[in-house]
Amino acid sequence: MHEFFLEYFIENKYESPVRKANFQLLVIPDSNSQQKVLDLKFFCSEDQEAHRSKNIFGFDTLNYYIGKPFTEFMFKLTAKILKEDINPFYLSPLDPATEFELIYSLDFQIDNYLFLQPTQLTRMPAETEIPFPAYAGEIQIFDYLVSLNSFIFQLLVYSPESTDVNTPIEEVLKIRRGVCQDYAHLFISVCRQNKIPARYVSGYLDQGAGFVGTGQLHAWVETLIPELGWIGFDSTNDLLADHHYIKIAHGTDFTDCSPIIGVLESAGMQKSIHSVTVTNQ
Repeated sequence: MHEFFLEYFIENKYESPVRKANFQLLVIPDSNSQQKVLDLKFFCSEDQEAHRSKNIFGFDTLNYYIGKPFTEFMFKLTAKILKEDINPFYLSPLDPATEFELIYSLDFQIDNYLFLQPTQLTRMPAETEIPFPAYAGEIQIFDYLVSLNSFIFQLLVYSPESTDVNTPIEEVLKIRRGVCQDYAHLFISVCRQNKIPARYVSGYLDQGAGFVGTGQLHAWVETLIPELGWIGFDSTNDLLADHHYIKIAHGTDFTDCSPIIGVLESAGMQKSIHSVTVTNQ
């Protein structure tokens, strides 16, 4: 059993007073079969009551309404996370030909339609000279995805501030640089082109393991493999998701997993600081 202490902090400063605002935060670690959340605490600088609700995918959100003028908004979350050991390497009981037939079956594609369709952030350009690995049923899906994970890891250079949350894949491929969300969107795009369901995952990453992308919320991908279920791949680090990965939520792309969404009555500039601390106890 692995025990992690987690702290997530947001500080927004506004040039002009915000008259009123609604914030929705998607930052609470998910409770599932692979992780248990204990001692969850959170507070808002305006001492507002948080209203918890579920988003469309069933993950917990925190909602704050602030009806008086303010120039700073701060939020802090702490929690203890228990994770079992996870062996991220899997051997499918199905042969490659059977797997290929299954994912191309009409029932499978209908059941997983949501995670097979391109979105604005996961749409591959109509033309690209990059020879992405193609899945043709000659090897098992898991082995294909491991090779794709390494291919994207080698294709891009991790470069903070080279892109933003709205950068399309076309631009990422031009500059060959990006951050974890870009690696994830590209991985998802190739999977969906090859009829493999893939979903974007947001979460926290163990900072004591020497991985890239631990200072902020991290992004990786879960893919659906017949008979194995949803398996996590992190092409930013060329790794498979194991006990070092603490999941918050999943969706079709980043827009479904944005950590904070705000509707504000204000004018002027805004400065935001987000910080993450994850320590292995």
